[in-house]
Amino acid sequence: MRYLCRLKLTKYMFGTRASGVVFTLLLLQTEKVVEVMDELLPTPNSRVWKEWKTIVLDRIRRMEDFDIGTSDWDDGTWTDKEKEMLTSLFQDARNAHRV
Repeated sequence: MRYLCRLKLTKYMFGTRASGVVFTLLLLQTEKVVEVMDELLPTPNSRVWKEWKTIVLDRIRRMEDFDIGTSDWDDGTWTDKEKEMLTSLFQDARNAHRV
């Protein structure tokens, strides 16, 4: 019991659930990344979220960097609002990866 009291824990706080979930998945290194992400971050069935999840899950599986630029996803069909949301979501993932 005394040993437990001496443990030093680090608390991480993230600005969004998306970045917290990406961080968790990076730590877990599980083969069930889709299932864990769906459980921790249920998302609307929108085109933006589908694209974000597809790219982020691929980067986690391949253990690649998270420097995701518009050339990785922008095919010219996204609205300005969708582009803004995707850019923000990818920034959340990048922030989690850099911790």
